[in-house]
Amino acid sequence: MTAIDRLLQHPRFGPPGVNERMAQLCQGLNMVPSIKVVGSNGKGTTAHLMARMAQGLGKSVGLYTSPHLLHVNERIQINGRMITDEDLDACLTQALMRAAPLPQSGRFEILTLAALIFFAEQNVDLAIMEIGLGGRFDPVRIAPGTISVLTSIDLEHTAILGETLHAIASEKAAICKAGDTLLSAVGGLEDCIPDGVTYIDLSCPPLDPLHSNARLAAHALKQHFALDTLPETYGVQVPGRLQKLSAHPPIYVDVAHNAQSVATAVSAFPERPISLICAFKNDKDLAAIKGTFHHVIALQFDADMHTPDHILTHLNATYKDTAHDIDSALTFAKGKQPEDGVILCLGGFGMAGRVLAYMQGAHYDVIGL
Repeated sequence: MTAIDRLLQHPRFGPPGVNERMAQLCQGLNMVPSIKVVGSNGKGTTAHLMARMAQGLGKSVGLYTSPHLLHVNERIQINGRMITDEDLDACLTQALMRAAPLPQSGRFEILTLAALIFFAEQNVDLAIMEIGLGGRFDPVRIAPGTISVLTSIDLEHTAILGETLHAIASEKAAICKAGDTLLSAVGGLEDCIPDGVTYIDLSCPPLDPLHSNARLAAHALKQHFALDTLPETYGVQVPGRLQKLSAHPPIYVDVAHNAQSVATAVSAFPERPISLICAFKNDKDLAAIKGTFHHVIALQFDADMHTPDHILTHLNATYKDTAHDIDSALTFAKGKQPEDGVILCLGGFGMAGRVLAYMQGAHYDVIGL
C-alpha cells in the first residue's frame, strides 16, 4: 500500500482543532521560512509569480499549492520541479507516522505536513505556501513566517467562511498572527485585521488581476528579504490559467469558478465571440456572471454541481446546449464556432483537469484531497 493509499484512509476534513493538531504534528520539525498566500481568486497565480521572482533572486524556493489538476505531485515543487513519486511517498510516510497518534487528522493537514517536511529536508531558502480554504483554521497557518498576502475577496464557501465579504475577509486575514504583516490587494479592510497585525494596502492604483498579483508578489519578497528595491517581475504560465490548448480552433482552459474570476478570464478576449464550456459547484452565484456569450455548453460532473438546465437559465447566450462529457461539449462548440471566436472552458480545477486530460489523452483520476 502506497503512502497516498494510507493518506486516503484518513477523513477528508478533520474535526475542529486544526491549529492544535498542526502544532502537535509539526512539533520538533525544523521548518523553513515561508510567505503565505490567501484570497478568493488569484492565489495560485500569485504564488507561482512569487516563486519565479524569488528564483530570479538566486533563491531556492519551495512552492505548495492546491488543488491539483492531474497529479498530486503538482502541489509540492522546488524551483519549478514537481516532487518525485519517491520523495512524495517518503515525506508522506513521515507525515503519516507523525499523524498516527492523531487518526482524526484530515488529508490536507497531513499533505501540508509532508510539504513542510520536504522543504525542510531540501533546506530551501523560502517556502511559498498557498492557503487551501479560509485562513483562521487552515493547516498552512502553522508555517513560520511573518509575511502574508491577500489577493482578493469574493463570496465563496459561505457556509464555512460567512455570508458577507466582511466575514470572509476576516476569516482570511486571520491567517496572520500578532506581529505579522498582511499585504493586501483589497483596500478598506482595516476592521477585518487581527490585533497586532500590520496591514499594508496595495490596492492603489487599481490594476488588472495579473498585474495586481505581480505587485503583491514583488512587495512581499521585498519585505521578506529586506531588499532595497522591488525584485524584477517575471512572466509565468501557470497551468490551468488561461492555458491555450489548441490554435485551430482556439481552445483555452481556466480554473475560474466564480463571477469575479470568470469576468477576469472573459476579459482576455475583448470583442471576440466566446463559446463557453462550463460546470459550476452549486454554491456559486450564477446570477452574478454577467455578459452575453456566443454559445454556452453546460455540464454536470458531480452531485454538488449546478444542473446544466440551471446554468443555462442564468447565463446569457445566443446558443445553448447540454453536454455529458468533454468530447461532446467540444463537438457542440466547434459546430457553432464563428471564424473569430474562441472556446473557453471554465469551472474550477475539476473542470480544467478533465479538459486537460482529454486534450492530452491522459487518464483523469484526481484524488480527493
